Amino acid sequence: MISPVTFWIILGVLLMVLEIFTPTFFVFWFGLGSLAAAIVAYFYENTIFELLTFIVVSGILVLSTRKLAKKITGEEVRSINVDEIIGKEAIVIEQIDNKLGKGVVKVSGDMWRAVSVDDDVVIQSGEKVIIEKVEGAHVVVRPVFKPKEFENLKENKSDNL
Repeated sequence: MISPVTFWIILGVLLMVLEIFTPTFFVFWFGLGSLAAAIVAYFYENTIFELLTFIVVSGILVLSTRKLAKKITGEEVRSINVDEIIGKEAIVIEQIDNKLGKGVVKVSGDMWRAVSVDDDVVIQSGEKVIIEKVEGAHVVVRPVFKPKEFENLKENKSDNL
């Protein structure tokens, strides 16, 4: 059976190690809160005091040091204006098929649900698209044709007329 002190120390170390693999500076504070709970567990061995210490210390650290952490990591709070992505090129992450209601694109590091301007066009993963407009939480896209594909498309349309 693992002692409460050992549990809190292991949890604290795991949270601090997890911080290495996350892009934010957030989980680290819970690791410190866990180590504070380990100290309480060493002296009192009361689960309620341990949990309260973990929650209070983690909360205080998160609230009081977020600005410092942002300064250290150089991370700025990202704000996105949806108008900024209109006209930008995006890459299709999940095949866009309006009939199946599927589609995800990545633009400027953000993932968006996507639909095609043409319901009959299925756009494969890995292809590039242009963002035509934003409708709610979806972007409406059109495929970026390479010159040869564009010529083939024009020929196919003129053959159908």
